[in-house]
Amino acid sequence: MKERLILKKIILVFILTVILGDSFLIRAQTEEKLVTNPFPFVYYHLKNGLGVIMAEDDTLPVITIAVAYKVGSSQEKPGQTGLAFLLENLMFQGSMNVGPMQHFSYISRVGGRSEAKLSEDLTIFYQTVPSHQLPLVLWLESDRMLSLNISEEHIDRSKIAVLDELVQRRLREPFLDSFIIFDQLLYRNFSLSHPVLGTEEDVVSLTVDDVREFYKNYYVPNNAVLCLIGDFNRRRARELIEKYFESIPKGKTIPAQSEILENFDGPIFKIYVDPLVPAPAFHLAYRVAPMTSEDFPVFKIIEYLLIRGKTSWLQRRLLRREKLVVRIDGGLESKVNSAFLRLFAVANNEVMIERSLKAIEAEISRLKSTLVSAEELEIARNKYRADLNQSLETTAGRALFLAEMYFRYPSLEDIAKHLERPLKVAASEIVGLANRYFTNENLAILKIRIR
Repeated sequence: MKERLILKKIILVFILTVILGDSFLIRAQTEEKLVTNPFPFVYYHLKNGLGVIMAEDDTLPVITIAVAYKVGSSQEKPGQTGLAFLLENLMFQGSMNVGPMQHFSYISRVGGRSEAKLSEDLTIFYQTVPSHQLPLVLWLESDRMLSLNISEEHIDRSKIAVLDELVQRRLREPFLDSFIIFDQLLYRNFSLSHPVLGTEEDVVSLTVDDVREFYKNYYVPNNAVLCLIGDFNRRRARELIEKYFESIPKGKTIPAQSEILENFDGPIFKIYVDPLVPAPAFHLAYRVAPMTSEDFPVFKIIEYLLIRGKTSWLQRRLLRREKLVVRIDGGLESKVNSAFLRLFAVANNEVMIERSLKAIEAEISRLKSTLVSAEELEIARNKYRADLNQSLETTAGRALFLAEMYFRYPSLEDIAKHLERPLKVAASEIVGLANRYFTNENLAILKIRIR
């Protein structure tokens, strides 16, 4: 009986598609789907392919609108690094009805705040404003999606801003070169190994045609999602979104980025001499299960056990108890289908570097040979839960979260399952995966020496 019902539905869909054409399938996509965890939201698509996610929250009379494009530094070609960063800046340099930097002035004038975020695979523009300013923000975002002003003058202005940021970044992080070198050791594929912000040489050489082609290919409705979070009327919001965005032409179908298979061949031990850094340091990483793997959530808990927070094993031992290092950072890093548990530390001298590496080896061995106590496991879970809750406290945090989930996970309806899985990790799973992944074959170390 069930099989007959399914067959009837398939036949009905086929008949409607033949009679009504593609418009039937497009209309089906526009129906809202409701998801309740981790908070209630609905999502659907406009006829031009733009994803829309809406979550109502009348706690405060504010809204956050985020527009995310599935494009970042991983789409850049050799010789064109910095293109995604340049375009992120150019999106504020004016469009058909908005002058250079007027986007910022419009938002600030109504008491709002506008920001942007760039990564290897996403570019996100988001602003938080009083609730009644929804039409203004939708107009601003739709205008630059439809008609960004890409001229020589605007590109030159953006290049100056981008180059200045690259200089400031180098001043802020004296170990920057070592981070770039270590990335190249971990990721052999160009799309993941070059800096997200690009290089000065490539930015200077970018042409108007380069920028126009990048914008035309990736800044299109069918490669974007709009997230609206906060105090609004859903019916009215949907009408406004359709008014401002549905007439924007759909772009060319963007082929799925070919799966990047990283052939990591460890162990890797390298030494980098940089006389300009203030002290000796080292990078260390283990390749672990990728984000799409069933094992990845276990490494979220391992991350908190080993690195994240003052009570983590490595921070407690290296930084406070034995005082082997003066700085220690790290955590899980996931790019496309590759993931690493990374650590960076700065010490006073090279003797402390060697002692630190031995201490890390000892803590990894403990993780591989001993079940984590129930108390430590609960502390790690609580830290994970607290960080997750904190990231979702604001409308901006929830908008960014949903934009990233939309592109990085197969289905928004599975979000709750992905978020809850780390809270169910058992101590035996940690031992098993530690022995499987924390091996010499998955290890990379780069030591930074002053001379």
